[in-house]
Amino acid sequence: MARERILVPLQGAQSDERPLEAALKLAPLFDADIRGLFVEPDPATYMMWSGPGAAGASVVSTAIDAVREESDRACEDAKARFDRMLGGDHPGASFKRITDSPAEAAEQARLIRLLVACPEAAAGKGSLADFTASCLVDEACPLYVPRSGTIAPKRVCMAWDGSKEAARAAMAADPLLRPGVEVTILHSDRNLDYQDRAAAAPNRLTHWLAARGIEAKSREVAGKGGLGEGLLDAAADSDLLVAGAYGHSRITQFIFGGVTRTLLQAVDGPSLLIAH
Repeated sequence: MARERILVPLQGAQSDERPLEAALKLAPLFDADIRGLFVEPDPATYMMWSGPGAAGASVVSTAIDAVREESDRACEDAKARFDRMLGGDHPGASFKRITDSPAEAAEQARLIRLLVACPEAAAGKGSLADFTASCLVDEACPLYVPRSGTIAPKRVCMAWDGSKEAARAAMAADPLLRPGVEVTILHSDRNLDYQDRAAAAPNRLTHWLAARGIEAKSREVAGKGGLGEGLLDAAADSDLLVAGAYGHSRITQFIFGGVTRTLLQAVDGPSLLIAH
């Protein structure tokens, strides 16, 4: 029996294949089982009341039935793809369908070692966007977003600012940080208060990595653009970028922009592992 669990949210579409492929490669590295989860909102909670009387109730009922039929089809597709891609080689794997609000459904991420979600959901697009965000922020479940780069990674960049979020991301990436992996610590004084700069010293992470048999390099992120763009540029040739998420509030990042939003919304570049 595997020690850990990897959760893969599914929506019954072609986009499910990328996170499933990544989870299959990550599972032996984390000593984890794979759990597929089809998440659907309860249509009765979001269908708008269309008017008074029996006619309005009939319209709502018909619409709810249509939504449920579509959900049934999508769930069947998700389950078939899950079974086909995992085959019979993963006896601990499981598939589950739940109907709930994104925040309540995110409770499924408790005791999960890693959430592997498609890039679209991580970027805030599609039916799994709110669920993915709730798992990351509300449940503090580390999120892996597969883009390019090999698994297991050979070249890893780790964004370090001394924050608890960056430390949690480093801990989440620990099974991937093995001797022989080339690790570069990316750091910058931008956006740091004076009292935070001691904690942000890259040698704190260097010493932590050395205990794991990794001699890491450090590189200051420069450039005139935002820090998020600088991190992506610096990690462009890597297989994986590890970073803390939402050191500032999500609403602040939504209004003013932020590093986390930039990393999550990137189209190209290395895979991403972030933690809050």
